[in-house]
Amino acid sequence: MTPSEFVIATLLVQGLAALVLAGLLWMFLRSLEHHFLRQLALAFTALSLHLGLSAVNLVLTTNEADLFGAHEALLFAETISLLAFLTWLVIGMQSALKQQPLAPRTERLLVSATVLFGTALGGGRLLVADDPLLANLFRVSVPYGIAAIVFLWLGWQMNQVRHRFPALISPVLGTAASVVAGLLMLYSSVLNITSDASVRPLFHIPFLSLISLMSLTFIGLSIVIWLLENEQERARTAKVKALSAEQRLLYFRTHDAATGLPNQRQVENLLSQEILRTRASKDRRVAVLALGIHRFKAVSEAVGWHHTEDMMRDLTRRIREKLPERFILGRTGERDFIILMPNIRRREDAVGHAEKILARLRLPFHHGAQEFFLSVSGGMSIGPDHSDDAAVLLTQAHRAQLQSPPEARELMLHRTSSMDSGPGDLVHRETELRQACREGQFVLHFQPLISIRKRSIAGFEALLRWHHPTQGILGPDHFLQDAASLGVLDELEDQIFAQAMDQLAEWHGDLALAPVSVSINVSAERFQQPTLTDKLVEMCRTRGISPGYVDVELTEAAAITDFEAGLDTVQRLREQGIKVSLDDFGTGYSSLAHLQRLRVDYVKLDRSFVQGIEHDEQQLALTRAIVELIHSLNMKVLAEGVETRGQLGHLIQCRVDFVQGYLLGRPQPAEAYHDLLEHRYISTF
Repeated sequence: MTPSEFVIATLLVQGLAALVLAGLLWMFLRSLEHHFLRQLALAFTALSLHLGLSAVNLVLTTNEADLFGAHEALLFAETISLLAFLTWLVIGMQSALKQQPLAPRTERLLVSATVLFGTALGGGRLLVADDPLLANLFRVSVPYGIAAIVFLWLGWQMNQVRHRFPALISPVLGTAASVVAGLLMLYSSVLNITSDASVRPLFHIPFLSLISLMSLTFIGLSIVIWLLENEQERARTAKVKALSAEQRLLYFRTHDAATGLPNQRQVENLLSQEILRTRASKDRRVAVLALGIHRFKAVSEAVGWHHTEDMMRDLTRRIREKLPERFILGRTGERDFIILMPNIRRREDAVGHAEKILARLRLPFHHGAQEFFLSVSGGMSIGPDHSDDAAVLLTQAHRAQLQSPPEARELMLHRTSSMDSGPGDLVHRETELRQACREGQFVLHFQPLISIRKRSIAGFEALLRWHHPTQGILGPDHFLQDAASLGVLDELEDQIFAQAMDQLAEWHGDLALAPVSVSINVSAERFQQPTLTDKLVEMCRTRGISPGYVDVELTEAAAITDFEAGLDTVQRLREQGIKVSLDDFGTGYSSLAHLQRLRVDYVKLDRSFVQGIEHDEQQLALTRAIVELIHSLNMKVLAEGVETRGQLGHLIQCRVDFVQGYLLGRPQPAEAYHDLLEHRYISTF
């Protein structure tokens, strides 16, 4: 075999190796979905093309043949493909090492610049075609000089990785192979300055061709090994984060993020335990004191929303200071606290403790030099006198607190003649609810869901309100539980679906508005009904709405009431194009294993993740880990309860996809958002 034939064979083998590596990278791209794999796959596809063209050109040069003037065209394509390989290699490796994709516009500009530069080299070679030395300079020395710089840069970058991760094999292989390839290209570039243009100096020594083949092989091998090592490390890190996140989720499911107090769920569990203890002693009672803060918005605006949680922590400390050790303090809402008083002998003892607590809260609070007062009212229920069910006792205490005049800051004791105790009152409540359904007193308000990436409105969540004829606008906390227990919920939810679909059809029918989606909350009872999917699809069809713009929101509790049936419902909804969101993630009963099996489209982080994110590094780290885990399951993340720019900034850093909260828009009637929908972009960003 002559030297030229050996070099041609070596080129073909290198081209085939580059093509195989490109195929592997394209295959990895389909399964791993790393942003840099596409650039690396394009790079080695271009290299395979370059090596194949080099072999053909060498055949033409050796045989002194030029079929129909193809030689110059092949030389031009050879140069362009080499420069394209180097450009995509730099883009891909830079993106991989920094774990951040290059902007598509920047990538297009770099590729365009590469084509223009290659065209300039080809044109320059044609202009100096009569001078073999200059022609060879444009053809080989300049491109190979650039290649030498790129490979030496790659070797330096891989060496940095080797120092950071000494246990990995791929950086060692990559560093050595890249440096050898860079020195080889540099030698070839310098040698061409004084070489005969008729023979390419890199290939006139077969030994150098063999070194080139080996360096390319080791570079490809190091990339494949690096991908495997990277996935292994990601899997190990994800497992560690999952375990840590699961442990912290167990805590945050039962505790308020800002104050560390037991939350609604935990308070109910603790109250159930105390009720069981009272059954063993006839003279023992457990009292439930609900505390509600009035003028909360005015005070929060006075101290600044970002200091509101600090104020809540101060309030917590003040309550705890004189609280008996056996008493349990919990936070059940943004402005609501619960105190459990076990081992109470007489009702008067519980009332005395409650009045002392309210008296302490009447003292002024201080924020810097500013003095302000909180208006706090209290409501109390006593078990088992009023009920032996924890949920009922909590509801009774809360309703008594709502009945307490805020100006008087009084304690209101639950009365057994209240609305929820007698059958006559239940009948009256049912009559009210059914009349409200008939007369259209239930309406929807809409709160915008903002896309972080587009910085615009992506859709709205439909929120139910009751325009009560005497009590004004009521939120679902005031009537939804009664509607469920009295059998009115199905009729009410049908109205919610119809109103939400009608509004969506109106938005989509307005050609001046870009399409938006609407999220509808579904109860656990309705979610378990097998007709849910067919009903929603039919409502979309009759209104001419694409199901892809409808999002069904279900809570964790609804999802696991009958988990296997829930899986089927989620699958049927998604098969019809309807999106599914898991609401209030982190506060219910589901685990990450449940989340993985549910395969919903969106996960809504509970506001407890957002409240402490500005001041608590651990909370921020947990939120970032949860978002990363949800993304690894190919689901999007929506964070609700965003009220400050600081919270928004941290959520952007955590790579949350969508946000919702008072900072970006309060629940309002649909017409209030018409002008904003025409522009869609949110000035808050």
